[in-house]
Amino acid sequence: MLEKIGLLGALVFAMPVLAQLAPGVRMPPEIGAAYGRLGKAMMAHDAAGVRTVWADNFVVNSPNNTVIGREDVIAIMDQDFLDYRDFRKHITFVGEKPEVTVIMGYDTMIPLKGPGAGKQVTRPFTDVRAKRGAGWQLIARQATIAEAK
Repeated sequence: MLEKIGLLGALVFAMPVLAQLAPGVRMPPEIGAAYGRLGKAMMAHDAAGVRTVWADNFVVNSPNNTVIGREDVIAIMDQDFLDYRDFRKHITFVGEKPEVTVIMGYDTMIPLKGPGAGKQVTRPFTDVRAKRGAGWQLIARQATIAEAK
């Protein structure tokens, strides 16, 4: 599992800190609330809370070009590798369709461990959410570390 440390930059979502919407972008309230619940669960290393927001078949394409599933990400979280400070989410696009919603933007943060530790990292992302019985669950995510300053 430690060989997957390179994906750390791809996994943290809306921490309960600063989130900004670009002008004219509207976040559906149910999805915004899900981002908030996910951020709190990730910060608390609450696997059960994460599972309520991520679909069973959730996948992420990480910065090291490895595609992993929900339980792999939770295992990394449980190993205490997903800690950040000064996390900010910038949402530039929300595309709503009846069956999926696509959210795009970029995150800025300072990872405490792993790639870019101690440096500000910029990470563009694309999230895909699908309407499921439990609400709008995250089914796929792509995130790439663009730069570390």
